[in-house]
Amino acid sequence: MIRKQIDRRTLLGGAASLAAAASLCNCGLGNSARAAEGAQSVLPSLAPAAPKLEPVNFQLKGPDGTTLALSSLRGRPFILHLWATWCPPCRLELPALNAFIEKIGASIPVIPVAVASPLPKVMIFLAQGNLPHIAPWTLGQHEFSQWFTSGEPSLPMTCVIDSQGRLRAGVEGEMAWSAPDSQDSFEKILSGLQASKPA
Repeated sequence: MIRKQIDRRTLLGGAASLAAAASLCNCGLGNSARAAEGAQSVLPSLAPAAPKLEPVNFQLKGPDGTTLALSSLRGRPFILHLWATWCPPCRLELPALNAFIEKIGASIPVIPVAVASPLPKVMIFLAQGNLPHIAPWTLGQHEFSQWFTSGEPSLPMTCVIDSQGRLRAGVEGEMAWSAPDSQDSFEKILSGLQASKPA
């Protein structure tokens, strides 16, 4: 299976820890080869639903000891994109995400995060792949599983986080970042969340 939309049953099905890093990834040569044609369109796959899980409070690690607390982004919805260096579908998707971020600038906040991937390896991977617009933020597997307590997701995963830091929608698998309507779709989703009252 290339992609799987995260619905209420998936998210609220009960707590489970991630058994191993490889279990996060829908990786395999067959999946990787079909990734482009299996990419999920933005709407309706990321249409916001009721808040799920606890507010995201990751402390991301970056180069030279830099950190980013996602709690510092409260007040503005954003897109959280989770990937890994060891995930073939992630590697196939990243060039399109890199081009999307380059095109839209800061108008649509997208936070890419490499899960269970050592920072030195992430930086080498991004440099070799000529992906200058993918920020090298990293997150440990344990920290991720402490938040995502609803089973073992597959990477890549794109999440819509509201202004209170809560997961409102998520899709496992590749997103169609290069689709003509992708920017308008993300802007519509995030502006709708910005305008809505806290649930």
